[in-house]
Amino acid sequence: MSVSVQWRSSANVSNLHISWGALGKQPLADPRLEGPVAEAASELAMAIEGTQLPAERFWRHLVPLGAKFESRRQLVEAAVVKTEGRSIRFEMVVTTIAAKVAAVEAAVKAALPNMEADLTLRERPLREQWEARGPGMMLRIGQLTDEACIVEECEVLLVHPALGGYGEAHLPYNSARIEAVLANPHAELPEAARLAWLIGQLQLDLPVFSENINADRLPHIARFAMLVPAMLAAESVELVRFSPELIGQAIAAWQLTSPPGLDAAALVSEWWQTYMEARPPWKVALAALDQMFG
Repeated sequence: MSVSVQWRSSANVSNLHISWGALGKQPLADPRLEGPVAEAASELAMAIEGTQLPAERFWRHLVPLGAKFESRRQLVEAAVVKTEGRSIRFEMVVTTIAAKVAAVEAAVKAALPNMEADLTLRERPLREQWEARGPGMMLRIGQLTDEACIVEECEVLLVHPALGGYGEAHLPYNSARIEAVLANPHAELPEAARLAWLIGQLQLDLPVFSENINADRLPHIARFAMLVPAMLAAESVELVRFSPELIGQAIAAWQLTSPPGLDAAALVSEWWQTYMEARPPWKVALAALDQMFG
């Protein structure tokens, strides 16, 4: 059940992550990314909107694919194909977006000329934490859910800490993107626990688990489904002290969104308690969580 992790510090993914982060509701943690970088990110977002691509789905492909392509045109081509296939407007869409990606790259390079070297130095703290505690956490997650949930190998994509601490699982690509912070932004939730939560999501797109969940909803359900298993796993290796309150703290710290007026922490706690009492197949539990979110 051990996971083979390939660590990658990717300037391409960082550029796209920074651009994506500049468009969110969270303020950027690095003031060097204001001004030209934020402007270039805004222009990229407007270009995506102007091509009428489904933006959220396109970003879900564009960012992780940055680790697989050096050529920005090939990157954009692959992301467009993954998002909507090839259409009569394919060349126009690719050319328009690739030009804006190039502008983002130039703006980030000017603002952060040493980013690649800095990322290499930032890898060590998280990697050492993971190598010491990660195998134990993944073992426990498998015990709590389903051993088939544990991916055999994956990539950890280290990116510039534009938001002061953020992570996202890219299920179709068996990769987890995580900001390479030098210290835990939240003392009660170490970054190694966040990484276990991310890696724990990567197998949930297997049909055996997700065939009854809409593909666009699956990332949302996966994030919430792995919250409690990851925190209990982190407690098992003495990284955290689990409590019901910690669920809400993780939802806030790890920036999970839910429908307005919904108490997501209470919903997840209720779902997990029911799951532990009945222990249905993990596929059934995921479908139940999907229904609870409505």
